[in-house]
Amino acid sequence: MKNTLTLLMEKIADAPVWVQEVIYYDIKKRLTEKLPSVDLTYTDFEIYPAFVPKLTFKGRQELEQRNMNLDFNVYKYLSAASDELRVIDITLNNFWTLEESSRYLAMCLTNELIVQPDDTLMCAAIYYIAGEIRIGEYVKRINKINVEELDDVLRKQKQHNVEHPNEQIKTGELMINMGYIANMDIAKILYTKDEAKKRFIFSGLESNSQSTEQNNDRLFELESVNKKLLDENKLLKDKLRQIFNIQNKSK
Repeated sequence: MKNTLTLLMEKIADAPVWVQEVIYYDIKKRLTEKLPSVDLTYTDFEIYPAFVPKLTFKGRQELEQRNMNLDFNVYKYLSAASDELRVIDITLNNFWTLEESSRYLAMCLTNELIVQPDDTLMCAAIYYIAGEIRIGEYVKRINKINVEELDDVLRKQKQHNVEHPNEQIKTGELMINMGYIANMDIAKILYTKDEAKKRFIFSGLESNSQSTEQNNDRLFELESVNKKLLDENKLLKDKLRQIFNIQNKSK
């Protein structure tokens, strides 16, 4: 089954090149406005939603047998992974936010149901967006700071927040102030985390298979209603017939 993003991309791909150029320009301009000074040159492995999760042998067994009694949505994730769908495909097809989708993926990775990504940046992004790790741990995992530096940040953060209870300082802000990480790096990380909480449902596009499925469901519903009305009509006729016979006998 195609998802809304695939259908949208197909429509864009069918457009003239000059239209595609304007779309690309506008999107990059909007991203640049939201993330000033951030390098928007991506490679495939850097784009987490484009990642294709792979089932482990244990994952295939669990999908078939379901011995672990995991969340129903985890099995939906495993089923989609068995079809070799991308993270974004899985997310949109189930009407999840990226945060929700990441939570199920993180659970699959923790239980060794899906192969761990080779790229450490990808792993860190999954667990961070899923809410399994905080920003300090995330920054450490992507090698922006080391363990000693993170410990230093957390220690000073705790001290500052105790001494200034009305002026709490956040981990990201303190890492910038201490020169461990650039402001634009934190901005991109926090922006990505915030965007992952948003749900994307584009109802203007619908695949033929989806339309057919919905039409079949509607037809089945109408047939059920019609059958119910026919049964009720027959029952009413039988009751009227009984009343009519009783009246005739009384005469």
